[in-house]
Amino acid sequence: MKNNYKFWIVLSLIVVFSAGVAGGILFENYFLDKRPKKREERRSSVRFPTMEMMADELGLTTDQQEKIRDVFRNNEERLKQYRSQIHQQYSSLRTQLKKEIEDVLTEEQKTKFQAMIDKYLSERKRQMEERNRRSEKGQKNRGERR
Repeated sequence: MKNNYKFWIVLSLIVVFSAGVAGGILFENYFLDKRPKKREERRSSVRFPTMEMMADELGLTTDQQEKIRDVFRNNEERLKQYRSQIHQQYSSLRTQLKKEIEDVLTEEQKTKFQAMIDKYLSERKRQMEERNRRSEKGQKNRGERR
C-alpha cells in the first residue's frame, strides 16, 4: 500500500512537470516574440525593383542599365538633400518646442527639464553608437563568410 502512494505521487509530479514544460513552450511560442524587430521587417514588403530585377525582367541592354544607374545616382543626391532639409526643419521645430515648454516652467523646473533632455540625448547617443558597432560587426562577419 505504501508503494502505491509513492507511485501516485511520482506520477502526479511527472504529469505536473510535463504540463509545466508544455505550457511554457506554448507560452513562449505564442505570446513571446524574442526576435528583435529589424528595420526591414517593419517596412512594407513591397519595394522598388532593383537594377538586377529590372535587367532580368525587362531584358535591359548594358547601355540601358548604365543610364538607369545614373538615374539612381542622381536620385540619391536629391534624396540626401531632401533628408538634410527635413532634418533642419525638425531641428528648428524641436528648438521652438523646447522654448515654448520652458516658457511655462519655473526656474527649478527648467533646470530639471534640461537635465531630462541631456539624459535623453546621452542615452540616444549611446544607443546610436551601439547600433553602429553592431552594424560594423555584422558587415565584418558578412565579409568573412564570402
